[in-house]
This record gives sequence, structure tokens and C-alpha cells, in this order.
Amino acid sequence: MNKHLIVVICMSMLALSTAALSHSDMRVISSGGSITEVIYALDKQDLVVAADSTSHYPRGATALPKLGYFRQLSTEGVLSFHPTHLIGAQATGPETLFPELKAAGVEVSILGEQRDLAGLKQLISQVGEIVHAPVKAKELIEQIDNRVSQLKKQAQGLKPITALFILSDSERGLTVAGANTVPQALFNDAGITNAAQQMRDYKVMDNESILAANPDIIFVASHRIRSDQEVQSLCQHPAIKVTTAGQICKPVVMESSSALGLSPRYPEALEHIIKKVQAFHGRG
Repeated sequence: MNKHLIVVICMSMLALSTAALSHSDMRVISSGGSITEVIYALDKQDLVVAADSTSHYPRGATALPKLGYFRQLSTEGVLSFHPTHLIGAQATGPETLFPELKAAGVEVSILGEQRDLAGLKQLISQVGEIVHAPVKAKELIEQIDNRVSQLKKQAQGLKPITALFILSDSERGLTVAGANTVPQALFNDAGITNAAQQMRDYKVMDNESILAANPDIIFVASHRIRSDQEVQSLCQHPAIKVTTAGQICKPVVMESSSALGLSPRYPEALEHIIKKVQAFHGRG
């Protein structure tokens, strides 16, 4: 049986089987770590039948069947779980996936990504509506808002510092977080100047620009640093070693999914950053 025929059969069967489903019978494919985390935070994890490979938080999500990278999902793989809904992050793909799923009767929701606290709250609200948990979503948003407000008050009065968030490095140079990123939003709420704020998104920053910015603190995604040897190697990077942060050589490791994505753990990431700034000033 060829691949095209298998897809057609799956689409036909799914369209028939989902026609009479009620809200309580939702079968959700979650595409994107942020989407999965929000669903769990809304206590709707029982609806999720499979997720993409970036969905590894909270712990329960690691046990979900995985469909591969969220940008490269296959129609056959998704339909094999007989879903009623696919809730996906903005970059979910490929584009050919969506019309095939819709033809099979799957309700597809691809949610935009505004990379700041406002975007997180919008994401929670949207997911809450889809999984029929609007009240829980509102409560979660209020909890996050209240905690962030408390933390911003703690950051008031701290002397201004400059920080750099490093995502990865290669022969081309250091890839850092510029404007329109979650690290930029966290830095803003912590009262920190982003050394890469003149750039947009995640891009390679040349050595001369890093040296000129002279960051006081380096923050690094956890997938980049896993050992003391890697810490020392980063501190000796030509763009880092003569900066204030490089000479102190105490890069702050941030858990990647909460520091780079729209996570309900945004307040925890912000608290971690503020504590490190307080420690830098001798107040932590």
C-alpha cells in the first residue's frame, strides 16, 4: 500500500470518527514545548495523546509519544494517534501538514508568538479557550502577573548592569539573544541592559561588538554548558575573556526551555536572574 493511499485512508477514517466527539473526548496533539507546558499548567494533560520532541517539561510530558521535531511533523505520524485537535506553536510545519489534517477533520490551531510576558499571557488565554479551561487560564495569568510584579519591585534600586545571553557558539561566533526574544523580556523586567539589544532575534554577534558592550554578567542556555570545562572554555572565548564577565568567569546557566520559550515558569526564570544580579552587587 503506497504512502498516499495510507494518508487518504487515515484521513477518511478520522473524519468519520471525530464527527460525533464531545469536548470531553478531545484528543490533542501538542506541537511545541511552550504549548505542551501551558496545557499541563492548565491541568488538561489528559487530553494530550502525543507531542513533538521539544516537549520535555514537566516531567510527565517526557512520557508522551513523540512525533519528531515540531517544524517537520508528518501527516501520517499525526493521524496515527487519531487526534481531534492539533495545537501548535507558530513554527509548526511543514505547510503541507495543515490542509491534510483539516481534510481529515482535525481542528488545527497555530498560535502566534509574541516573545514577552504579554505574549505568554495571550498564549495561556488562547490555549485555555481551546481546551475549555478559560477560568483556569485566567487564574494562571493572574498568578504569573502578581509574581512578576513582586519580583520587579525587588529589582528596583539595583545599580544598572549589562548582560549578554548566549544561546550557542560555533566557528561563526556566539549566537546571542537580541530584541524580540524571551531573554530580552526577562532582562527588561529585571532592569538589565541587554548587550545585544541592537540586534533582533537570535543572531551571531561579532567579537568586536561584544567587547565594546563589555557585559558584566553572562547568562547561558543550559544546553550550551554542561561541565566546568565548558565554563572555562566559554570564559576564554576571544570575545568574552577581556570583558568584566569573562574576568569574573561566573556565567549563569539558565534552563533552556524556561529562559528561551514562552513558559508559565517565566516568574521562576526572572527570579533566578534577579538573584544573580543581587549577588553581583553583593546583596544576594
